[in-house]
Amino acid sequence: MRDEGQGLTSDDMKKLFGKFERLSAKPTGGESSTGLGLSIVKQLAELRGGNVWAESEGKNQGATFFVELPSYQPA
Repeated sequence: MRDEGQGLTSDDMKKLFGKFERLSAKPTGGESSTGLGLSIVKQLAELRGGNVWAESEGKNQGATFFVELPSYQPA
C-alpha cells in the first residue's frame, strides 16, 4: 500500500514495527494510536512464513508498506 502522507524518517524506520513505539508522523484524523498495529501485522505475517516491510524516501515523501505471504499449498 502506498500513501502520500507524512513519510518516515530514518529514526522512524528503526522503530516502525516495535511495540508501543511512537513515530514522528502524527495522526491526521484526530485518532489516537496505541503503537501496536504494525507490530501485530508483522507478527501475524511472520507466523504465516511471510514478511512485512516499509519504504519511504523521508519526511513528507509518503511511504509504501509491503506484506509478502507465501502462496497457499493444499495438503
